[in-house]
Amino acid sequence: MKSAARSVALFAFREVLAFEDTGTTVVRRIWNDQSVRDLCVEAIGTSTPTGGNSRRRLAGLMCNAPLQVSLDTGHDVLLRPVGIDDESKFQQIFRAMSPESRYLRFFSGANPVPDAVVRSLADADGHKHIAWGILDEGEDGAPLMAAAHAIRSEEGSDRAELALGVLDQYQAHGLSRLLIASVALSCRARGIITLEAETLPENRKANSLFKALGGKVIRPMPPTTLWEFDVAQLIETLRTMERPEGLRKVFAVNAGGSA
Repeated sequence: MKSAARSVALFAFREVLAFEDTGTTVVRRIWNDQSVRDLCVEAIGTSTPTGGNSRRRLAGLMCNAPLQVSLDTGHDVLLRPVGIDDESKFQQIFRAMSPESRYLRFFSGANPVPDAVVRSLADADGHKHIAWGILDEGEDGAPLMAAAHAIRSEEGSDRAELALGVLDQYQAHGLSRLLIASVALSCRARGIITLEAETLPENRKANSLFKALGGKVIRPMPPTTLWEFDVAQLIETLRTMERPEGLRKVFAVNAGGSA
């Protein structure tokens, strides 16, 4: 219930920011509730929707809402930011990958994936390291089906490395696009303007996807291909795509007022 209440509070805060007044009667009624203002203080650090700091804080929060999405496989899944509390889920997904998928993801067939690597991928702080996952809510423990990351090499950099992995049985169902859209929106809110991604030449699915998303090859193989994405262009490319259907929900909820 508190999560839902916070979403309402942030909605009201965003509307006041957008219109610089209390806007509609509905928004005004919400905004006059002291509990709403208290939630804004808790979530954003202020209940005064003026100035650049408020806008930046709100943008960062509004692009992080968990979403329930239906896949064309019939799965109802949860798309949300992931972090250190999900370390066991990362261990599980890497164990469940086929040797080929593990090799294409890590450029190594190591099994199990070293604990240090698992921990580094789970240790997302939402700023230097942004991470989103798709979880199967129909299974006990809601295991990870896929995850994507944008990791800055240094604090404050406007560039980050993009990486993602999808369990074999869920590939080619749009999970990568849902994750990349979510990561890209989070990157935009946090000042990351360029993403780089590295692929092996035999990773045909990833290479085809990155080309479709407008990626530019800045270093051709061998041994790997280095792709570069302009985050703003990447977002616009994904926004125009009709599949998967869940993309519409990602942009409707998490585009931070720029849908």
